[in-house]
Amino acid sequence: MAKGFFVTGTDTNVGKTVLSALLCSSLPASYWKPIQTGASEGSDRQRVIRLSGIAPDLAAPEAYVFDDPVSPHLAAQRTGDEISLERIRLPECNGDLPVIVEGAGGIMVPVNRGEFMKDLMKRLALPVILASRSTLGPSITLCFTSMRYAVRAWKCSAWC
Repeated sequence: MAKGFFVTGTDTNVGKTVLSALLCSSLPASYWKPIQTGASEGSDRQRVIRLSGIAPDLAAPEAYVFDDPVSPHLAAQRTGDEISLERIRLPECNGDLPVIVEGAGGIMVPVNRGEFMKDLMKRLALPVILASRSTLGPSITLCFTSMRYAVRAWKCSAWC
């Protein structure tokens, strides 16, 4: 079994959190969302615990949490903070379980002035599961996103 998976999507609200919860309950696995925006509306960590039934101690706290439901770089900027990928390291929830890492938005979402979600994915070096809607527009986006993976020689484990 891999040490975990990075769940990303073609954009926001494509089902990454539900997919993460499904993976946590069926593998089983621990959960971590390193960057949470929109926390004023509740956290994805809380949703995954509720949907998957995993123990709260199997859901690691976020490295960064912002209330505004906007891109990570903008949410950080509005609070006077800046996200540093150097500070983000895989948590040790349970050494025996894989960890499901959920990204924020899609792979090209900016996390700071010069880095994107794809840079965090590369840094964590986990196999990727890519979520997308199944309608025509998002299907084309899925193709372009997966081609970007192929060009960069990243390991994409699944498309959903």
